[in-house]
Amino acid sequence: MSSGLDARKQAIETGINLESDTVKQSALDVLAGRDASHHARDDALSPREFEQLIATTYDLRNDRIACETRAVLYLAGRVGLRKGEITHLDADWFDWSDGSITIPEFQACTKGQHAAEPCGYCRRRAEDRVETNNISHADAIDALVHVMDGETTTDQELDAKAAELVSEVNISMEDALAKQWQSKTPQSARTVPFDFDVRVELALEKWLENSDGWENSAATVNRRVNRVAEQSPVDSRVYPHALRATAASYHASRDISVHSLMSIMGWSDPGTARAYVTSNDEQAAREIRSKHR
Repeated sequence: MSSGLDARKQAIETGINLESDTVKQSALDVLAGRDASHHARDDALSPREFEQLIATTYDLRNDRIACETRAVLYLAGRVGLRKGEITHLDADWFDWSDGSITIPEFQACTKGQHAAEPCGYCRRRAEDRVETNNISHADAIDALVHVMDGETTTDQELDAKAAELVSEVNISMEDALAKQWQSKTPQSARTVPFDFDVRVELALEKWLENSDGWENSAATVNRRVNRVAEQSPVDSRVYPHALRATAASYHASRDISVHSLMSIMGWSDPGTARAYVTSNDEQAAREIRSKHR
């Protein structure tokens, strides 16, 4: 195999198990690692900055936009939902008697511009999945040649095995769209409380009373966040994922355990939650002050 083989092909080669009955699973086990999420812990807002954003929503002239913006800020910055979860939030996800939101693992998206079509966010997710998941015939041959390590085979047999690998691994755009909307990971399908703060509860209640949901694009969520950030005195970077990191920091400052934080945020790696718990400035400051009183 040439030394110029890129990391993508190397991952494919590592994932192939010629003795396995399911070549697809063998390859995907390795390829799945390419979608590791980026954590925005360094961009988490301070409690003061978050409150400045909330205060700014009351200065927005359009009452509907102000209501939606507060809902977005609380859903991301206090409840800890992802942008895709906020975009597809449905009234049926709410349990008002329990004060919680249950995020399903899958819900067919029909939020597109035309009836029963996936929205632009889901279409882009599907396109990304096809692009990152699928391999070419040449990729398959390179990988097979590498793992066979000199094993004698004819070109015809190699072509047949490569075709089988491509068939097992690749998915169509239609199949990818059929899986949208879906939670980011199995752990993302979770139940999250929102009744720990009455302001959150009231803001969400008012939003649901006056809204049928977001417009047809997740860009609406971005626009709401961008607009309030531009009009506020906050100098930090403000975007949906930074708000979600803000929620994680907020919960960590309340002495929540690593495993509880994992459950609320929908994380599978304890290390992600532990990073918030062990490096929370607000919690550290509160502990220091308590020792000097």
